Amino acid sequence: MRACARGKQTRKALTLLDTVREKGLILDVYVYTSVIDACAKGGMWERALELLDEMRAEGIMPNSITYGAAIAACGNGGEWERALQLLHQMRAKKMGMNIVTYNAAIVALARASRDKMKNIVKADHIKRYNEHVTAENSSLIDLIDESDNACQLWKKALDLLNKMKEDRIAPDVISYSAAINACGSGGRWKEAVQLIQTMKQGGPRVRPNKIAYTAAITACGRSGEWEEALRLYTDMKNAAVLPDRITYNAVLLALKNGNQYNKTIEIWDEMCGKLAKANPDLITTVTPTSQSIAPDIISLTEVLGTLDIHKHRDIIDQVMSEAVERDIILRSDSLDSVWEIDLSGMSFPVARGVLMYVMNRAHKAVSGGIEPEAQDISLITGVGKGQRNYGKALDNMKQNKNCEKGEDFMYPSILREVPFATTALREFVQECLIQDFKPPLQSTIPELSEGTVVIKRDILRKWFLEKE
Repeated sequence: MRACARGKQTRKALTLLDTVREKGLILDVYVYTSVIDACAKGGMWERALELLDEMRAEGIMPNSITYGAAIAACGNGGEWERALQLLHQMRAKKMGMNIVTYNAAIVALARASRDKMKNIVKADHIKRYNEHVTAENSSLIDLIDESDNACQLWKKALDLLNKMKEDRIAPDVISYSAAINACGSGGRWKEAVQLIQTMKQGGPRVRPNKIAYTAAITACGRSGEWEEALRLYTDMKNAAVLPDRITYNAVLLALKNGNQYNKTIEIWDEMCGKLAKANPDLITTVTPTSQSIAPDIISLTEVLGTLDIHKHRDIIDQVMSEAVERDIILRSDSLDSVWEIDLSGMSFPVARGVLMYVMNRAHKAVSGGIEPEAQDISLITGVGKGQRNYGKALDNMKQNKNCEKGEDFMYPSILREVPFATTALREFVQECLIQDFKPPLQSTIPELSEGTVVIKRDILRKWFLEKE
C-alpha cells in the first residue's frame, strides 16, 4: 500500500484495502495511513476523511502521520477549512505536532489562496468585460480589497508559522515558501519580501531557494511592484540560487505589470542566451544554462503583452522571429503554411504578434520569388460561445470615452488580460488587421467556415505594393 501511495496509485491502494478486509486480515494504523496518503496524492480528499472516520470507529487511533496525510488530502482538494479543523483536533488531543503536519496545513492555505486569487481576477475581468470598461488593470491588492476577503488566508498562514515557533518547531524552506505563496496570492507583497529576509537570516536549512524566491517575485509582480521583483531576482542570482524558466516568467509578469518594456527585452535576451546584449546589472554572479531558461509560450505572451504594437513594431518583429526559430509558435511540425495559419488557442498578444509576422513573411515570400504570386490568406481562429457577445462588446468599447481620447482599446487594457475571451479571437483578429496595418486589411468570414478569417488576394496585393 505504501508503494501505491508513492506511485500515486490510489485505486490500487483502495482495492488492496478491500482485499485485506475480505480476507479478515488485521487493519492497523500503518495500513490506514498508507491508504489515506494514497488518497491525498490522488486528489480524493473525501475518501481520505471517510477512512479517517472508519479507523476511529474501529478503535484504531490515528497518529500524527495519519493526520498529516489527511491534512494534505484536504489541501490538495482545496478544503483548507477542513485541513485547519484537523490541525486543531491534533492540538486539542495534545498530539505530537511536527513540521510535516504544519507544512501540509500551510500548503493547503497557499493553494486555497491561489485559487481564490484566480477567481477574484477572473471575476474582475468578467465584470469589466460585461460593462465594456477599458480602464487599466487594477493591481491585485486593489481587487482583493474590493472583494470578500473575510478569510484572509495569508494571515492564517503567518499565524501557523508563529504557532510552529510556539511549539518549538523550526519552520523550514517548505513552510516559508508556502507562506510566501499565500501572501502573494493575497496581495501582501511586503509580507512575502519580509519572509525572504527572515529566511536569509536563518541557517542553511531555511535559506531561500529557487521556489521561495520565485514565489516572492511573483507576489511582487502581481501587486505591480516590479522594482522589488527585479531586486529579488538580482539577489537570488547573487546568492548563487539558479533561476529557472518559471522564475524568469515571474520577472516578465512583474515587468509587464510595470510597463517596463526595455527591461522586458533585456530579460528576453537573457533567456535567449544573448547575454552580451542584456543588461550587465541583471547578469550577476550566476548564470543558468540556456536550456533551463529558454523562453516558452508564457514568456512570449508576457513580452508581447508589454510591448506596444504601434511603438515597438521592430522589436516585436524581432521577438516573433526568435519565437518562430525556437519553435515556440508556428512550429515546424505544424500544418501551417504561408497562406494558411492556425491561430486558435493563442492568447490575444501572441495572436497579434503572429499576424504581424505572417503578413511580413507572405510579403517576403512573394517579393523574394519563393511564392509566384499573392493568394488568399486564411487565418483559422475557431468559434466559441463567447463569440456572439464579443462583437457587440467591441462596438460599445469603440464608443467609450477613453477610446475617443485615442487609447488603444485593443491592447493595454482589458483584452490583453482576458483568458476567457479566447473564443472571441475571430473578432479580435479582424480588428487587428484594420488597426495595425496600413492600409487597413479588410477581411471576410466565409459562410461555411465561421471560424476562419480570410484576406483576399487583391487586398493583399495592395498592401504588398504599399510596403514596397
